[in-house]
Amino acid sequence: MSGMLRSRIRHTISCKHCNIQFTVPHYRKDSAQFCSRKCMALAVRVQVTTTCEVCQTVFTHIASRANKAKYCSPTCYHKAMHQKGSVTYTCLHCNKQFLGSPSTKRKYCSKACVNKTQKDVWKAKFTTVRKNMRRRGLLTCCVRCGYSEHPEILGVHHKDRNRDNNTPENLEVLCPICHSLEHRKHITHGVEE
Repeated sequence: MSGMLRSRIRHTISCKHCNIQFTVPHYRKDSAQFCSRKCMALAVRVQVTTTCEVCQTVFTHIASRANKAKYCSPTCYHKAMHQKGSVTYTCLHCNKQFLGSPSTKRKYCSKACVNKTQKDVWKAKFTTVRKNMRRRGLLTCCVRCGYSEHPEILGVHHKDRNRDNNTPENLEVLCPICHSLEHRKHITHGVEE
């Protein structure tokens, strides 16, 4: 049989899952077993029986859910969740009482309280100090020489040279010239004031 003829020949096969007749090319006549991927997936599922924890009826489920399938229906699931009960929690941000599942151990009543708490404990970093000072209107003029013509070039100087100490008492707004003069004092390269 020539290659052209073999590629045109189709064989009829019965699906092993749904028994529907389907055709395949000649090269798949020995390997084809199912009419679709859906039938193949349904055929390889292994069914397991389990007893429902609420109503004690026996029900079947796929083997991959052996550790998860405990209830025969959504009704039994909701009954079981109701029997577990709810725990009363107190929100750490707003002190509001709310109910929750015993397994979750929630600390906040809502995402809004989580976000507000994160803003309350925000600690300024060296990279965000200038942005926050500009937002609050503190970058207006140099505290040493009074320069204010171009406030966008003003810098923030740490008096104790510690970039992690971002307390307002440690920060000083300086123009580029005053800032470089301040740092020049502490560089030991033979230049006198």
